[in-house]
Order: sequence, then structure tokens, then C-alpha cells
Amino acid sequence: MLMNVTYGLMTGIGTIDRLKKKATNTTGNSEEEPISLEDVFGMNRNITWLLPIEPMLPDYDRVVGFSMPQRLLREGGENTSVC
Repeated sequence: MLMNVTYGLMTGIGTIDRLKKKATNTTGNSEEEPISLEDVFGMNRNITWLLPIEPMLPDYDRVVGFSMPQRLLREGGENTSVC
């Protein structure tokens, strides 16, 4: 399992995606980039990733893959429409 996680961080592709590409013979067409350790552990110098607190990420919405409407309204983002 540790090797699987390490491979995912180094290549930027997860197990399911890798198996799908292998099944369709499209492994050579991959454009994924390695995942930054800053995206995994956050930007703090302290070892806060051991505690269940919200990490400080460089771009939270990019890392988690979505934006909550409440967060957009709170931070005054350009796209504040809920629909």
C-alpha cells in the first residue's frame, strides 16, 4: 500500500486511473504531473498534518477539486453564483 501511494505521488495518477489506462492501452497518452508534497501536507512548517485540523494549502479549491459556495461568498470570489 505504501508503494502504491508513493507511486501515485510521483506520477500524479491513482490506482483506478492507472488500471483504466492499462485496460484501454492509453498509458502512453498520460499528461499527469507529480503531486506536490505541499498539496499533501500543507504549507505550515509545524507538524500539523498529524492533527485533525484544516491544513493551510496554497490553493485550497485546486487541491480538493471543488469550491463551496459559502467559501466563495466569504472570501469574495469573482464567481459567487450558487447555481
